[in-house]
Amino acid sequence: MTAAPSSSGVKILVADDSPGDRATARSVLTDAGFVVVEATDGQQVLELFNRERPALVMLDVVMPKIGGLEVCRILKAKASGFLPVLMVSTRNSVNARVEGLRSGADDYLGKPYNADELRARIDVLLRTRAQFSLGDGAEGDGPRARRVVLPPDEFRRRLQEEFERAERYSDPLACLRVEVDEVAESARPAVELTPALHAIIEGNVRKIDLVHRTDDRGFLLVLPNTHFPGALTVAERVAREARRPLLHPSAARAAAVNGFSVSIGVSFYPNKDTRSLQDLLDLVDAALERARREQGGKICLFQHQGYLYSPDD
Repeated sequence: MTAAPSSSGVKILVADDSPGDRATARSVLTDAGFVVVEATDGQQVLELFNRERPALVMLDVVMPKIGGLEVCRILKAKASGFLPVLMVSTRNSVNARVEGLRSGADDYLGKPYNADELRARIDVLLRTRAQFSLGDGAEGDGPRARRVVLPPDEFRRRLQEEFERAERYSDPLACLRVEVDEVAESARPAVELTPALHAIIEGNVRKIDLVHRTDDRGFLLVLPNTHFPGALTVAERVAREARRPLLHPSAARAAAVNGFSVSIGVSFYPNKDTRSLQDLLDLVDAALERARREQGGKICLFQHQGYLYSPDD
């Protein structure tokens, strides 16, 4: 069993728009020896994360600018390793806790909380992080674990369930189609690069996300509880990492040498044009086709019609 790491000097980002709640968390954590960095809204969380690189994020669900659930999704996509996220909220019903965990959070704590319980939960999360860092087997059960490939009928059933759940609870749902670009001068056909693309995708999605191979060149990704910023973050990372394949030693050898570009289409629910699951799929196909017409390497966001995005390195 891995011992709990020392709290001395360990940095924790506390994100809460309530000054009183931030003060409470700061008092508990600094007394335990942690270094506390504070954010007051979702946008500031992302800015501070990039600059401070905390070991753990304590995240309020309801915040200005970008809500905690979506911030969690973005942080999980941005983190290069296992980043523990502890969600806290006055919303402490079973549905609220499930929603927080489905967004990618590693634990959920209702407010007001007991100081000893907060410290204990943080210790557990930091122990888990230490196991990931040591590579003692925890990684196989973590966010980058290889998922079971679903048969087409089972995938369609799961996809329908996710759409119905989004309708029922007014949850956001994002759909991405990612495809290897055909390049005339390439030494390798696109079909030979899809194993490398699959490895990249698996490294950037959660266990609850659905991944399905659509054809010889690409994949369909379904991201529950994901708004525009989170979907764009995933699309950006996949596109960038495809161009930097040496970061993926497990990828196909040819891809590791050459790199490649991808076209990505993105559609969303809720959206005035998305009244059914078929609408969501038709729109993501249209977005991918629009990205393809721009000679590859582009992300097309359906809800921003005519908006094409080319991620920089």
